Amino acid sequence: MSSNPCDLVAERVALGEPLGDVAEHAASCPRCRAIAALPTEIGAVHREADPGIGFTARMTAGAQHRFAARRRRRIAAGMATAVAATTLGVFFVTRSPQTGAIEPPIPPTTPATATNPPNDPWNPDQERPSAADDDDLASLVYFADTDRAAAQTANWKEIAKPLRPYRAVVEGVEP
Repeated sequence: MSSNPCDLVAERVALGEPLGDVAEHAASCPRCRAIAALPTEIGAVHREADPGIGFTARMTAGAQHRFAARRRRRIAAGMATAVAATTLGVFFVTRSPQTGAIEPPIPPTTPATATNPPNDPWNPDQERPSAADDDDLASLVYFADTDRAAAQTANWKEIAKPLRPYRAVVEGVEP
C-alpha cells in the first residue's frame, strides 16, 4: 500500500472502495476532491462509451505486433545462447590441457647429474661430455637406441592378410 494519502485516495476511487480514513484528506485537498468527484461525473454521462470505428482492428494489429516482437526476441536470445555455447565448446575443445611445457619421458636409468663444462665445438682437443655426465645427452642416447626402437614393430602378417586380394591387382596377375 502507498503511504501518500493522495495515492490512497486515487487507489480507493479506482477500486470503487469507500474512502474511509482518508475521507478528511480528500475533502481538504483540491486534487483529491477532483479524483473523488470523477465517478459521479462519469455516471452523469447518458451515453455509452464508443471505442470508435476500427477499434477491433487496431487491437488485433497491436497484439500481432507484440507477438511478432516477442518472437524476434526469442529467436535473438536463442541465437545468442547458441553462439555462446558454441564459443564455450570451441574454447574447451581447443585449449591445451597443460599450462606448462611438455617434458620428454624420463629414460629408465637416469645417470647422476653433474655440472656441464663449457662446450666449444671448434676446439677438437676439448674433452667431450659423456652420456653419464649430461642428462640431455643421456636422453638423446636413450631415444636414439635403434635396437630398442626396432623391437617395437607391428605384426605384418595380420596387416598384410586383408590386403592379399589386392596383390593380384597390383601385380597384374589374376588370383
